[in-house]
Amino acid sequence: MIPLHSLTNKKTNQEHLGSKCEVVYLFDILNYFISVIILILGFIASIPIQGFAQVELDVPELSIQTQSYLHNPDAGTYLYRNAKVEWEEISVESTEILYHPGKNKLTAKGYVRVTEGEVIAVMDELEINIKDGTGVFRGAIFYDASSKAYMTAKEVHRLDKGEYVAKTCTFTTCNPKSPAWKVTGSEVKYYAQNFSSSSSSTLRVGGVPVFYFPYLAWPTVKRRQSGFLPPEYLLVRSSLKKFDLGYRIGIPYFWNIDQEQDLTFTYDWVELRGPGFRLDYQYAWKEGMRGEIKFQQFFERDPRSPLNESGSLSPQEIESSELKPQRFKFEFNHNQQLDGQSRLITSALVYSDSQFQKEYELIESPDPNTAQQFSVNINRQFSKGSVTFSATQTRIFSELAILNRKIDLTQIQYLPAFSFQFSDTLWRSEKSTLTSSLSGSAVRYFRVKGYNGEGVNVTPRLNFQFPLFQHYNVSLEVGEKISSYKVRDSDVPGSEDAYGFNILDGKAEINTTLSRNFKTDSGIYSRFKHLIKPRLQYEYIEDVLQISDSGVPFGGTISTRRLATLRIENVLLVKRRFFERRIKLTSLSLDRMRRNQLDPVLIRKLEQILGQELGSEKLFIEKLDRLFGGELSAQQIDSILGYAEKGVIPMLNSQAGVQTREGKSRNLANLNFVQHYDFFKKDPYFQPVGPSVKGNETDSNQPLLPLRTILNFRPGSTFSINLFNRYHHQKRRVVEYSLEVSVGLSAHNKASVNFRNNEEAYQTPFGNDVAAANTFGFSNSFEASDELAFGFSGTVNLDADSYTFRRRLSSSAFTLDYRPECWDIRLALTEDVGITESNSGLEQEYIDRTLYAYINLGGISIPEQILPDME
Repeated sequence: MIPLHSLTNKKTNQEHLGSKCEVVYLFDILNYFISVIILILGFIASIPIQGFAQVELDVPELSIQTQSYLHNPDAGTYLYRNAKVEWEEISVESTEILYHPGKNKLTAKGYVRVTEGEVIAVMDELEINIKDGTGVFRGAIFYDASSKAYMTAKEVHRLDKGEYVAKTCTFTTCNPKSPAWKVTGSEVKYYAQNFSSSSSSTLRVGGVPVFYFPYLAWPTVKRRQSGFLPPEYLLVRSSLKKFDLGYRIGIPYFWNIDQEQDLTFTYDWVELRGPGFRLDYQYAWKEGMRGEIKFQQFFERDPRSPLNESGSLSPQEIESSELKPQRFKFEFNHNQQLDGQSRLITSALVYSDSQFQKEYELIESPDPNTAQQFSVNINRQFSKGSVTFSATQTRIFSELAILNRKIDLTQIQYLPAFSFQFSDTLWRSEKSTLTSSLSGSAVRYFRVKGYNGEGVNVTPRLNFQFPLFQHYNVSLEVGEKISSYKVRDSDVPGSEDAYGFNILDGKAEINTTLSRNFKTDSGIYSRFKHLIKPRLQYEYIEDVLQISDSGVPFGGTISTRRLATLRIENVLLVKRRFFERRIKLTSLSLDRMRRNQLDPVLIRKLEQILGQELGSEKLFIEKLDRLFGGELSAQQIDSILGYAEKGVIPMLNSQAGVQTREGKSRNLANLNFVQHYDFFKKDPYFQPVGPSVKGNETDSNQPLLPLRTILNFRPGSTFSINLFNRYHHQKRRVVEYSLEVSVGLSAHNKASVNFRNNEEAYQTPFGNDVAAANTFGFSNSFEASDELAFGFSGTVNLDADSYTFRRRLSSSAFTLDYRPECWDIRLALTEDVGITESNSGLEQEYIDRTLYAYINLGGISIPEQILPDME
């Protein structure tokens, strides 16, 4: 059997030179016809043919592209220069390829490149059998696009499709010619779309051996494999010794138990603390169920300092046996679907001490500083509501001090609680609706110190919305909270009391929308729309006596309210003008369509608009619709647009107005005014029968509260201004303001500054407490390149001039991210000013400077390790 060539030149002396020809092997033709064709070609080219045997082989079809080839009939080989050979999913490119059809053998030398799926390999020499796929690569460098990793080897044996065995090889994510780190192994078994392994492997960083792996493996697909995960490195240096950890190294091992569960075990070493470990077990035993169990513990070798870490306790109160406390964390989460409408959620969280979150989880200010937290929740959904049965228990540490394990005993626990909520539309007519809702709960609450008991509350509500005089919208809502509680004092055995009250509340609102449109013939924006939305609201909460049967005040969470609010919202919407380039079909456009074998009928029709220049893409599409009668699909239109030539529009062109289109409407600016009027402030002698009225922005005889002005201006995605102030009518000046400006010079350079000034602390009518402040904040992030980025931020206390607290820069942070070719490094330096209470009860200022360093070797996952198959 001989290949059939498409020749462009013919020579004698047993040579055939072909120029850029395509060779196709046909193996299903009968031997008789093959022999006849060979005789004809041999006669034309004067090639002797008696040396070839007529054989029938089951080999794949080859496609060969070459600049020139040389045929040796005596050896039965073909030598291709600057060629590319393809069969099945394999592609071989080389400066010199020798093919022996009789042996189905392909050899290549010089520069050789092999592509198979996502694996690309370059080598010095190649031998491969095109029938069974076995072969040898020498001096090879492999690149796996799926894992973005390189592997080099002196010799690689190809066993089957996607299966290789490499001798004396290296693995790295860096440039393989000069890697910053690499893993070396005596033998590697590489499996595309599976996972690979090596024996006697060593991790080298900068040429220095760091870790030795008797058996190493890494995944070449995104499915789970057992083995060692990337080593973790973290550096935490603090100016406070109690938070100073030094470097921390974690070596995690991942065990893929089966498809439903896995376990990760991590060994930790903390420089200034000692060893530790972490366990992370995850499961999904059946559909609709998932969960995890986590546990970590550290075995600190040095005792803690009672002088610095006893908090409000006296150092003398700390026993010597307590100076080396246990340090651990336990966490459990379970989520399971019971049926199509019900779900069970349970969780548990336990910390050994109040500083675990800050030290080992790097949470700067733990809130809440949890000691224990348990919860069980069963929820069932209905078409118009849901019911939930739950139980929770939460315990919080009293302060951030490792040697003080006191718990806040007043924390309320719900054991158990039942809650529900339902809603329905009772009536609807055009724009008018009447809806109802019902919500409530039944709870048993408990705490170690304070009152315990049971309670039931139900809140029915009605909401009516309707238009008024066609231009106004009215909303009326009324509801009543009905409650009943029984309480007991845990410190007084046998004591029992009860209280209950019904509190009526209501809301009313009338609003409308005024708008005006503006159109411009030039500029960035083509249209403006100004919306004015005046809203008049009134809120009422009944003043109800909230005391128990024995006269003890209870409740206190719902205060009476008579509050009117006038809101004037201004919204400025804009549509941006986009200039479009002219578009037309040229002869070059149609030639490209023919070369890419587009429908000839479609091309002939498009010749009718050849050379016609349209002002915009929209006009061009309209022209196509008229030409084809609207029969073109969206895909065909997009294809034609891809071939069309687009020109340049001069901004001063008189036709520029035709070549524009409007973008979508977006919000450019908001200016809102909020004015509250508290009716209870009118009577200076008013005393509620229930809890005190909330809000102290003005005196009791001043019902007009400060005017709030809120401005948001966003001309683009890279610039915004936010302004807020409160104008006090009685003081006739602004008593609080804040300003924030955000600027993005580019997508890689962003900055912001903010000011806030509030003369004195106050409480809003809704019970929100606002602290006094006079601060200046700043932040900036800058990406110098794809490899380097840095940022800084801080807050300055402009009033820090007291004798005790003199630190102006109350917080600051500097971050540096360096991502070279095969590393991922992040440094962070933070500085915070804190306040601690001394043993004498005085508040003292302290400064906590902390340096964090995160290092990820390779920027991707380090190869995992598994145990070899022991079968």
